[in-house]
Parts: sequence; structure tokens; C-alpha cells
Amino acid sequence: MLFALGAGAILAWVLRRRSAERLLLVFGIWCVLYGLRLVLQQTSVRASLGGLPLRWSYTNAFITYAINVPGGLFFEALVGPGWKQSIRRIWQVQAVYAVAAIAIDIAAKRPYMAMGPNRPLVLAGLLVAVVNVFLYRGRLSRLFTMPAIIVAAFALLFFVANENLNRPLAPAINLEPVGVAIFVSSLAYGVVGITVRNEAEYFAIQRELDTARQIQATLLPREAPKILGLDVAVEYVPMASVAGDLYDFVELGPSRLGILIADVSGHGVPAALVASMVKLAFSTQTDQAHDPAAVLTAMNRALSRQLERSFVTAIYAVIDTDRRTITHANAGHPPLMIARANRSIEEIDEHGMMLGFTADATYTNSETRLDAGDVMFFYTDGVTEARNRAGEFLDRQHVRVWLESPPTDAARITRAILDDLSRWRGSRSFEDDLTFVVARFDHPAASRS
Repeated sequence: MLFALGAGAILAWVLRRRSAERLLLVFGIWCVLYGLRLVLQQTSVRASLGGLPLRWSYTNAFITYAINVPGGLFFEALVGPGWKQSIRRIWQVQAVYAVAAIAIDIAAKRPYMAMGPNRPLVLAGLLVAVVNVFLYRGRLSRLFTMPAIIVAAFALLFFVANENLNRPLAPAINLEPVGVAIFVSSLAYGVVGITVRNEAEYFAIQRELDTARQIQATLLPREAPKILGLDVAVEYVPMASVAGDLYDFVELGPSRLGILIADVSGHGVPAALVASMVKLAFSTQTDQAHDPAAVLTAMNRALSRQLERSFVTAIYAVIDTDRRTITHANAGHPPLMIARANRSIEEIDEHGMMLGFTADATYTNSETRLDAGDVMFFYTDGVTEARNRAGEFLDRQHVRVWLESPPTDAARITRAILDDLSRWRGSRSFEDDLTFVVARFDHPAASRS
């Protein structure tokens, strides 16, 4: 049982390969060694395997020398190096002793030749472990603070101490395996219990995240608006279930459209909650939605009273297809990029203070002329901060390449950009929320002029 449990723990560690799970590895090694020693001590097993008795004596001695090391590493993984590095020092001494003892037995051609210091070292390790577990019990995981595990651990320590003190209790019986069986069985019980609770908590969290995702989806426009002379498309790729990116549209008439794109610092649920606040702040600016600078100024004033550890970058633009203009204000957001019909790329790097940073920040409008075939590109920094497998960041020059020869409609442009970005990254998943809006201006009146 011990051997199988240890092998399973080692296999689980190999499959996961996380340094934080060293506890799993050393526990598995300890179980394998202890189980192997118990099996090889059985006369029937030795007889069925064959071989000289001396070989089995060597094997048992070497395992006994070495088994203390993974035991010490187990306690170090549990509570750290200990008071004045005592846990680390004791297993290091045990490791040196194991190597030296094995060498002495081999040189002397006699098993158990160096067994003398083993029992004092085991008792010293037990004492160090008990003292440090008491001193650093606050560091223990929930598993090792369960009453059943604590009782089983004391039973293990008691029976191991009894064996290494020449059996003052039950001199004719080795009770140490009983203590090991009690501890391992309690450990298995605790692991199963915690796993069941963790699974229940996980599914509860998933249900809550699904609800949050559905709520956040209602904050975003269901489809791009239809404005005369303007073709609009969006790509929105959250890194997690919910995101800190936000985009919104406001129709200001048959020929005018307001476009907001914002990016909250951070990820996940906290960023999503702030994004909902940004959405609320924007939705209250209907009366002045034609003036981007006024909108961002009012939003900043509202958010500065609410945000403590977060900040928001945003850009808000009003496209007027009759006047053939785009007017926008920028709050610390990546610049608006315009791909002209003649294939030149224009970056309008008009920056203001991030939203929520200071209440008295003000913003200014920047107006740009549009011609038929011009493509406007709004994006969050999840685009330019995407990294490929070599760890390289995507730069704006790559974005300019996307826009130099865009397809003829906005939806194809967004799909082509996302496909190329995914190929460059080598994955459809990203390390940050990813949002970009493409608006292609093609007013009939502009085409005839």
C-alpha cells in the first residue's frame, strides 16, 4: 500500500511538475522507500525473489540510512527551513551520514556496520520536527491542521520514537509500521475530504463566474451600430471569465457615432467590477456625449471618488460622417491609429491623465479630417503587450503592417488582425484582456468629392 501510494504521488508530481509541490515528491519517495523496506523484510518475499541473504541485508541497511533524508525534506516543504535553519541542517547531516554509512558498509563488506548513529539522528530529527511544527504551525496547510491528521502525526512520532529508543513499549513488536499506517490512512482521509470540499468550492466559484460573465456581457453592445457611411466591427477576447476591458457605442444621430474603449488595470473579477463602474459613469454622460473631452472629464471626476488602487485608461471618439471628421479625447490610452486610403498610417498620440488618478484632471479634444476608405483602429494595450513564445512583445510597427493593406470591410479586418496576432503568439489565449474596434469610413458623399 505504501509503495503504491508513494509511486502514485511521484507520478502526480511528474505530471504536474510544479516546484511548489515538492511536498508531493518527497512524500512519495519516503513512502516508496518505507514500503519497499517493509516488503523486503518479509521472509516469503525474499524467498520468492531469490538471491543471497547478504544482498537483502545490504538493501535494507541502505534504505534505512537514506530514508531519513526525504523525511527531513518533507518537513522542510511543510514548514520551511525551520528555526535557525534547524530542519535543513538536520536533513543535511542525515544526507551526509547516509552517504558515509553506505560507503563504510561497502568498504567493510558488512551491512549495518555504520548503523550506530542512525537512531540518535532519527530521534534528533523527530525533536527538531516537533519543535518547528509547534513554532510555525501557522504556516501549515489546512490539511495538516485537521484534528485527525494531528492525532495521527503524534501517533507516528510516538511509535517511531519507541522503535528508536529500543522499544520501551511492547519490546517484542515493531510498532513503527503501525504508526506509519495510521498516519498515511489519516492523510488519505484528509486529502479526500479536502478534495471534495475544494471541488464543491470550485464549482460554486465557477457558477458565480458564469453569472458574472453573463452580467458583464449585458454591459457590452450586442452588435455594432449601423451609421450611414460607417462600417464598425469589434473583437473582444477576455483573458479570464470576466475582463477589465470595456467598449461601448452611443448613437448621436443618423450620421454620428460615439465610441468608447477603456482598459482597467489588473485582471479578473476586481477589474471587471471597476469596468462596470466605468460603464455606469459613461452611461450618465448622454447629454454631453457629443463632446469627448467633457465626457472624459466628467467620468474622471466620478471615478476618482470611487477608485483606490485601480486606474483606467480610455479613449472616447465621436465620428461624424456628414462632416467627415473624428473628434476624440484620450485618457492615458494607446493612441488612435488611422489607416488612410493612400496606405499611410497616422497615429494621433493625444494623451491626457488616466481616469481615476486625480479628480481635477482635464482633457482636450483633437479633431481629424476623414476621407473615403479611411480605417480607424482603437485598441487596448493587450494588443501591443502580447508576447510570442520567445517572450517578445508585439510592437506598434506590427500593428501598422496590419493596417497598411486592410480588407474592404471592418469585420474582415478584425478577423484578419486576430488571426495574425494568434499566429504570431502561437496561441488563441492571451496574457491580458484583448479588445479592439475597427471603424471604416466610406461615406458616399466623400467618394464623389
